[in-house]
Amino acid sequence: MKFKWWWVPAGLIVMYAVAFPFYFRSPEYPLFFTVYSVFNGTLEHQAIDGKKEELVSNYEEITVDSKAPDFTLPDLDGDQISLSDFEGKTVLLTFWASWCPTCRAENKLLKEIYPDYKNKGFEILAVSLDRSKTNWEKAVEKDGTTWPQVSDLKGVDSPVATKYGVYSTPTTFLIDSSGFVIAKDLRGKELEKQLSSLE
Repeated sequence: MKFKWWWVPAGLIVMYAVAFPFYFRSPEYPLFFTVYSVFNGTLEHQAIDGKKEELVSNYEEITVDSKAPDFTLPDLDGDQISLSDFEGKTVLLTFWASWCPTCRAENKLLKEIYPDYKNKGFEILAVSLDRSKTNWEKAVEKDGTTWPQVSDLKGVDSPVATKYGVYSTPTTFLIDSSGFVIAKDLRGKELEKQLSSLE
């Protein structure tokens, strides 16, 4: 039987239709979370591919020592939060999504180090690239993240994500107390090493 190109998206749609209800019953179940993540991630990365050249250019324009562009977005309660609200603190600005397994794994690492630095002038501001508030809210609850969360629920088409040139997830910017970028895409031990200077 000759392979048909449309079998791939058709298969993903069928898997998604089967897995979606179970994801909301047991979002920790690996199989269903994987299907959910692959399906949504595929759709969002197709949107990224359509404007990747612009995104890469925007990302490269935000250099170390440049001023981080300010923005304002609603949190889960609908309250408006701005990046500039955190001036005076070192901020890890992270772009993530509930459908991104790497982001979810990174949330676990951030959850471990957050309490150690929160009272030392450090904050995390997470921008969700979800399109569904329910998905976003469930991921925050499941991961136990307690830092500020914002989103316009426009996915990777968010003007803020475009401004920062987000062409992969997670994308992070470490911003100093004056609002200038210290580093980009630090994770794990590299991030902890940078944060240790706050002590």
